[in-house]
Amino acid sequence: MPYKGTVLYIGGFELPDKNAAAQRVVGIAKSLRDLGYKVVFINAIKNCKEKKYEIKRYFGFKTIEYGREDSLDYLVGAFTVINHIKHIKPNIVIAYNYPAFSLSKINNYCKSNAIKCIADVTEWYDAKDGNIIHRIIKKVDTECRMRYVHKKLSGIIAISRYLYDYYKNDLKTVMIPPTVDIADEKWNVPVNKSDKFTTFVYAGSPSAEKEKLDLVVDAIETIARSKPVQLNVVGITRNQFIQMYSWKKELSEYIVFWGRIDHKESLKIVKNADWSIVLRDNTRLVKAGFPTKLVESISCGTAIIANNFSNIIDYLTAENSIIIDTDVQQALEKSCKAKKYPRTDLFDFHRYNFQVANCLENSQINSNYLSLAKRDK
Repeated sequence: MPYKGTVLYIGGFELPDKNAAAQRVVGIAKSLRDLGYKVVFINAIKNCKEKKYEIKRYFGFKTIEYGREDSLDYLVGAFTVINHIKHIKPNIVIAYNYPAFSLSKINNYCKSNAIKCIADVTEWYDAKDGNIIHRIIKKVDTECRMRYVHKKLSGIIAISRYLYDYYKNDLKTVMIPPTVDIADEKWNVPVNKSDKFTTFVYAGSPSAEKEKLDLVVDAIETIARSKPVQLNVVGITRNQFIQMYSWKKELSEYIVFWGRIDHKESLKIVKNADWSIVLRDNTRLVKAGFPTKLVESISCGTAIIANNFSNIIDYLTAENSIIIDTDVQQALEKSCKAKKYPRTDLFDFHRYNFQVANCLENSQINSNYLSLAKRDK
């Protein structure tokens, strides 16, 4: 594939796989590499006392890693990132959920230097956490970014249909769910499903605001009185669950809490389950996002039990899922008698290369930037 230029990827991800954001951007980056682009990540680590810069490689991508700049620079200054742009001289900058005022300055610099600036948009959060000052700042930043700044950019990579529909009439927009590299070793570990139990799994970072994990736990406790079932909860401890959902009942041995564990270990638990469960209220927050846990479960070959939220129905079929209408317990009992074998390559990044190319096409390329970037290839 001929070299097409350099893409600089910036945002709040923590490579190599410390959060869903990291997995998201790596999937897009692999598509970019397939298309002939060189990708450079800026991996700014939060709460890191060590500010010095290191050059690392994750998945073959050059990564500039350092302790994140101070809040003022990150939120409104953008001096650090613009200095990186000046040094790296990319043809395209992709900003993952970047703060509004800094993103506006980055976009202005890019426009003045014939660099395409694209947003990778995966969320539309409401400001509900922190003190009143923090909530006001967060609210202003989010609404300004989503409603104004993004529309001034060169393009949008939207994770969900909700975001795609919101931006498609204003600028070039493509819809790409979270993607994986199905050839990675972590998707091909041996399967060891239980013969004794129908095993369910929830794996993620739940919040009472969007996850109905308490309904799942309650249903499993009831079903366990008459059927051999087990629920593995990965991402929080028993005490965190009790506090998060103000849980008052006893929790039986059929509910196993793993807390936060290594990502590869989490995937093993998902792969060895019969069913993965994702239940959410269809609020704007949920409509705008897309569950990484659904992508990971399908890629592991584990079928999904879910209610209809966001645009997950675009990807779920009778072969890989059970969709809950109203009764959670009834759906879980039904799944005890069913076996489904999902197509594991549904979210493989190769299937979405066309959408990535479509977002980047017709970019303005500064010939001077292109020649300088080639030297560092």
